[in-house]
Amino acid sequence: MKVAARIITILFHPLLMPTIGLLLILNSGTYLSLLDPAAKRAVLFVMALGTLFFPLMMIPVLYYRNLISSLQDASREERLLPYLVILILYIITFVYFVRLPLSRVIQGYVLSVSILLFVLLLLSVKFRICGHTAALGGISGLIFTLVLQYETPLLGYLSASILLAGLVATARLILGVQRPLEVYAGFFLGFGVVLTTMLLY
Repeated sequence: MKVAARIITILFHPLLMPTIGLLLILNSGTYLSLLDPAAKRAVLFVMALGTLFFPLMMIPVLYYRNLISSLQDASREERLLPYLVILILYIITFVYFVRLPLSRVIQGYVLSVSILLFVLLLLSVKFRICGHTAALGGISGLIFTLVLQYETPLLGYLSASILLAGLVATARLILGVQRPLEVYAGFFLGFGVVLTTMLLY
């Protein structure tokens, strides 16, 4: 069970979620789906570069400099520095997206993931909240926003994202690295921050 839980945790790592969310936006059945395929690939590349590849490159550096003791299950205190480094990369990505002639939906989503990470960083000073379920809660919040604003037929995706969040939460509990309240808080935090940001942006 623990091996399966570890695989699930890796497959649905929080750093993957911003790119997956953007992929959903670009294939949501809204007018954003009509974007030129080459433009879609370019936007996805920039998103993956700023929110996935660069952060992944920084985490081993922090580990080998003994700034964090574990690449998978860092303590609450050890999460602060990685969160801060990744937040800076997210903000740079958002600033770059704002300068591009892109829809406010895309810009709002990039802003929402940056705000979510900022809130997680602040809360990590006193609490330990599950970043995995927060990321999947953000995906659910994104899908719910698209359903509300554009009436897109994405309820199946919404159900799948909630089920995945439950699966990942179960995996984190099996591994013993999170408590039930931490995984629940993560999901609802991610859902609320992304939904609110995108509706207000």
